[in-house]
Amino acid sequence: MFKTLDTTTWKRRDVFHFFRKFDDPFFNVCTNVDVTRLFDFCKKSKLPFSLASLYCSTNAANAIQEFRMRLVGGEVRCYDVVHPSLTVLHDDETFSFCYLEMRHDLRSFVALGREKMDEQLRTRDLNPGDDEHDKLHYSIMPWVSFTAVKHARRFGREESVPKLVFGKTFEENGQWKMPVSVEANHALMDGLHVGRYFQLFQRELDGSSAV
Repeated sequence: MFKTLDTTTWKRRDVFHFFRKFDDPFFNVCTNVDVTRLFDFCKKSKLPFSLASLYCSTNAANAIQEFRMRLVGGEVRCYDVVHPSLTVLHDDETFSFCYLEMRHDLRSFVALGREKMDEQLRTRDLNPGDDEHDKLHYSIMPWVSFTAVKHARRFGREESVPKLVFGKTFEENGQWKMPVSVEANHALMDGLHVGRYFQLFQRELDGSSAV
């Protein structure tokens, strides 16, 4: 479900029209988050860290209206809930996309995630899901603790789904850190909203919902 915004009265109307004219209106922010508590919780509970962190991130994103906004057919939609999609790596080093539905508790989300990922490993259906706008596009790069990310981009069409990437965890001063990249359409959100996402994500990682 979604509602359509009246952009003529929207407080970001001028900024929206300014950035909408850009060939590439996306901006990117990368930083490290502290995953120590979630990492320990997953080890004790025998839960997959990747799905648990995905759950915490999607919870944080859903709490921010701008992360639920999408440009569709020239209008701005705000979805009630957005759901995570992620890349799944196959044995032959190719990948495909896996689409999940958000759940209200971690364990049911993990159970669904395992089921959908196993299904995707069997079917190997790439399915880019171009018409599914109520999504957050996630990738996981467990091989490198990156400091920057550049995404592939198709010009000539309005793209507005935020893209998030999790990198390789590393230990620093007794804490476990994970690099996270967020790429978002500047016509729909600003650095303020990405900063708010990182604050809420850290709160989720520290234990407000998962631990």
